[in-house]
Amino acid sequence: MSSRSIGKLIAINSKNIIAEMYDSLGNYISTLDGIYFVGEVGSYISIYNLDRTIIGEIIAVEERPKIIAEKFNKPNSSRLLYINLIGEIVSEHFNFGVSKMPLIFSEINIISEKDLQIMLETTDEEETVINNNTRLKSLKIGTSVIFSDYAVKVNIDKFFGFHFAVLGNTGSGKSNTIALILQNIFSKTSYSAIGAKFIIIDSNGEYNQAFSNITNLNPNIKVKNFIANDITINDTSSNNNDFFQLPIWALTADDWAILLHATEKTQLPILKRAIAIANYFFTCDNNTLNFKNHILATTIKNILNTPDSSPSKTDKIITVLSQFFTDDIYLEKQINHTLTIKKAIETNYGSMKAPTEIFQFLNKFILDEEDLEFKPSSPVLYDLKEFFNAVQFAILYEGYISSSKIQEYTAPLITRLQAFKDGVQGSILTKTSFKTIDEYVDSLLGKQQIVNIDISSLDDLTAETVTKVLAKMLLDYQKKQKPKADKPINFIIEEAHRFVRNEFNYGALGYNIFERISKEGRKFGLLLGISSQRPNELSKTVISQCSNFVIHRLQNPDDLQYISKMIPYVNQGIIDRITYLQTGTALVFGSAINLPTLTKFEQANPTTDSNNAKISEKWYIPTDKEVTEFM
Repeated sequence: MSSRSIGKLIAINSKNIIAEMYDSLGNYISTLDGIYFVGEVGSYISIYNLDRTIIGEIIAVEERPKIIAEKFNKPNSSRLLYINLIGEIVSEHFNFGVSKMPLIFSEINIISEKDLQIMLETTDEEETVINNNTRLKSLKIGTSVIFSDYAVKVNIDKFFGFHFAVLGNTGSGKSNTIALILQNIFSKTSYSAIGAKFIIIDSNGEYNQAFSNITNLNPNIKVKNFIANDITINDTSSNNNDFFQLPIWALTADDWAILLHATEKTQLPILKRAIAIANYFFTCDNNTLNFKNHILATTIKNILNTPDSSPSKTDKIITVLSQFFTDDIYLEKQINHTLTIKKAIETNYGSMKAPTEIFQFLNKFILDEEDLEFKPSSPVLYDLKEFFNAVQFAILYEGYISSSKIQEYTAPLITRLQAFKDGVQGSILTKTSFKTIDEYVDSLLGKQQIVNIDISSLDDLTAETVTKVLAKMLLDYQKKQKPKADKPINFIIEEAHRFVRNEFNYGALGYNIFERISKEGRKFGLLLGISSQRPNELSKTVISQCSNFVIHRLQNPDDLQYISKMIPYVNQGIIDRITYLQTGTALVFGSAINLPTLTKFEQANPTTDSNNAKISEKWYIPTDKEVTEFM
């Protein structure tokens, strides 16, 4: 028996192995490396073979009474250790998983300092580059709970070069973990991470404070905070925040359908038609004249065919031609030697002056529907007011080719769009000063390494649309970069269950943008980082594509079951442990770390703005103060 030996194997099965500790041992054992507690749940043991060292984790300890036949002997018992085999060391390299089971009666040993270093170390922390400067290869994210002297490090390439997830109940420390990791990334002042690009969707407005001191500590690193609300536009005192705007012309029919609760059969076609109309009438392309004339002619004929009164028809035609017109069809256009369109639609004694002449004039502009396909060569720019007008125009046009009741069916859509235009969304979704999506993304990224977008003031639908549209723009942007994945972007989404959901109806686009990023984004350098308190509401596809996980305390049975099914490396022992983790403690595992490690995260400095309300301070107030001070 060696100085590290604490027992021997007495049972082996496919799930775990059982060892019996030696009777002579107490609670501690002294080795050349120091003094260790014997049989601690969560600690590691080693089993030596000729060509390998098997590593196991103690997952349970049990006492078994010894029954002795002699009448006057004192009762005695032995300690059983239940061990989960997690990997093996071969040629001083740790491999997750065991190639073959150990033999019965093999000795188990307290793990050595050398073996522990091989297990917990990912790569050399730094490598020497130009002029003796060093570049980080692994990043410290916390300390081991079981082995307090050991830093938990992740391989930078394998963690940030793949998708990752941070999961846990509210208040378990997710935001602190993300803030601390980013603070650690940018703490190195020589050979700084100036090539990094992190875009954060800050759903709760927590990170502005956490990143406020990074530039002071490391002048090479720049942070930009955007805020999405309607207050900051006129708030000149907020020098650290820029107002976040998104080009409205980047929204698809699917995005609008989400925002406006559009029905698929009657309202979604209107939105598609409105986008087409906006593309026709606001483009700089000169090859759209025939399309414009067709739409105008069709719409005016539709108005003339309605049962509305002549004055009502006149008003509608004037409204349309005041906003949308061409060199061939406009109010002052001569339709014959004596009449203009404006004159022809005038009403006298309740009747329109010359409807037949207008019909004859407009018929020559009508095209077949299959001839209306138009794809602009570059983005067509328009603002929300122009899109609102295009929707109204589309309703009049669609009424001709589908149903005369189209206005009745689309009235709720117009009401919602009007409210949208007049609300905070109308300030966020705008034309912007950019000519292309690439220009917009270049401006958003700028020279800063951290871009924090605070969407905490937005309602769920607007926040979802903003996040989805931005995600699609980033993916399209990255696909154009040459060489491929040369400038990676890490896109971190807080409260990801609000956006990265399981969806069975993907809408007009036919796909979920986050699922597409999870499957395609890595090769183009767009990497997802998702943080959520409700894992079971997240997209299964996205979760399955994550390579690394930081799991804080989770207690919801649905979440635990979901994790056990969707995430590799997770066994029942890990699931059981997750339920009682302390705040700030998490289980870290995945491709960037050798084995699942229970990790303690320090407090981020500065902290995130996510403290709980101090109820006792807010409830109990001095009785000698005016009540109005607290109302």
